[in-house]
Amino acid sequence: RYIAWLRERGIEPAVTASTGIAATHVGGMTIHAWSGIGIKRDVRDWDVEALLERESLVRRVRNTNVLILDEVSMLDAHLLGMVDRAVRTLRGSGRPFGGLQVIFVGDFFQLPPVSKGEPSKFAFESSAWSEANPLYCYLSEQHRQEDDMFLELLASLRAGKLTDSHKDAL
Repeated sequence: RYIAWLRERGIEPAVTASTGIAATHVGGMTIHAWSGIGIKRDVRDWDVEALLERESLVRRVRNTNVLILDEVSMLDAHLLGMVDRAVRTLRGSGRPFGGLQVIFVGDFFQLPPVSKGEPSKFAFESSAWSEANPLYCYLSEQHRQEDDMFLELLASLRAGKLTDSHKDAL
């Protein structure tokens, strides 16, 4: 609905997600492709500067006003920092995410980000997240489940507050 709202007002957002499947579900592209960082696990100064030579990438990022990043909970802190660095360079601005309005969408109560080797940090543990200083909005209406007892059980489980009655129900 937010994307439709933006489009009704003549604002075409960049709709991205952390994985290809998630990007397909939201009608967008991966954040890796959109930002130009690709599948690299690290970007050096040279890599970031080389992004400026890709005219279509520079045009796409500079013409964006709103960046929507779905499934942000699956991105680790390092990768979010790489995206921030690339976007700042591509937009020629030292402001967080090059001055873009960024909408992070995700559920950090799900699995932690996937990493190879050492444990990774959540996106919200990155300096890029801190500098962006996002406003938090929590969705409270459940649309996928109508069993009140089950919903209450899930909410208690997420909060780490299971009671004996919850355990009995399980």
